[in-house]
Amino acid sequence: MIDILPWQKQPLSELIARGEKLPHALLIHGRSGVGKIEFARALAQSLLCESPQDGFACGECPACGWFREGNHPDFRELLPESMLDEASADEVTADADDKDKKKSREIKIDQIRAIADFMMLSTHRDGYRVLLVHPAEAMNIAAANALLKTLEEPAARTVILLVSDQLGRLLATIRSRCQRVLVPAPDTQTALAWLNTQGMSNAENALAAAAGAPLDAIAFGNADYQSARLAFVATLAEPDFDYVLSAQNFEKTDLPSLLGWMQTWTNDLIRQKMLGQINHHRDHARAVEKIARNIDLPKVFRFESELRQTRRLINHPLNARLLLEQLFIAYKQAISSRPSA
Repeated sequence: MIDILPWQKQPLSELIARGEKLPHALLIHGRSGVGKIEFARALAQSLLCESPQDGFACGECPACGWFREGNHPDFRELLPESMLDEASADEVTADADDKDKKKSREIKIDQIRAIADFMMLSTHRDGYRVLLVHPAEAMNIAAANALLKTLEEPAARTVILLVSDQLGRLLATIRSRCQRVLVPAPDTQTALAWLNTQGMSNAENALAAAAGAPLDAIAFGNADYQSARLAFVATLAEPDFDYVLSAQNFEKTDLPSLLGWMQTWTNDLIRQKMLGQINHHRDHARAVEKIARNIDLPKVFRFESELRQTRRLINHPLNARLLLEQLFIAYKQAISSRPSA
């Protein structure tokens, strides 16, 4: 039987047990780092498996082998070009000779149209047909509208899995045509036990830094990730940093990661000021305490709101350097000791 994240076995089992009553469209949602994609793929593989064990995919039949290798004829996965590996991205890029072309962070209408035959023709194995789309909020308006018809008139034994971190960014018409499935975060004890089985050192601090999200905590064991995080947080820890030079230094770093670190750093400042607690960047506790001592909370709350608004635009084409300059300026204003008017 395939490996399933421990905290997902129960909700997966309940879904699979519904059998033929399983809805044709599921909106799988939850916070980042709890394993929504893993949940969706485990469900898809279990639906496609030809020799399931207690409802879960066996991991050994031909169907499981095809799924594992990424070539099951009755399974398709749609995601932005920027999330594909280099080889796959070259296949979908309009200008294959332009190797330096920036890959889109959106799921486009051409990707939806490209699966039209897959969604309408008979299945190859006389079983389920499964379409996985993630992150669903990355669909642009045209792509989302193109998917609506399929959601409204699905072919028999078709299951569409939409995975989302941010339900509010999905069209209301998309949300209304799917049954929601919340992927829960594990309790601390379960998360720590699983991290220890993954060979994670200092699992408790990593889990705290990831706000209880075990898959995000795994990243803390990656040397490149840690190096980038420490360099960025060290910049935020020095209120007098040069925002122009800093934006230039970090413009090639993964933008979602930078925004995430800035949000968790801001959260630490707020919690330190209000509760005397630091949840995320404990390795910079002294800097957090020093900055938090003099901040004006209304200004920091407004900056945190600005960060959340920026996260909603992350899939759009953005000039990373200009965006970082704006955020660095706003951050420096937010932590200045002058109270707001």
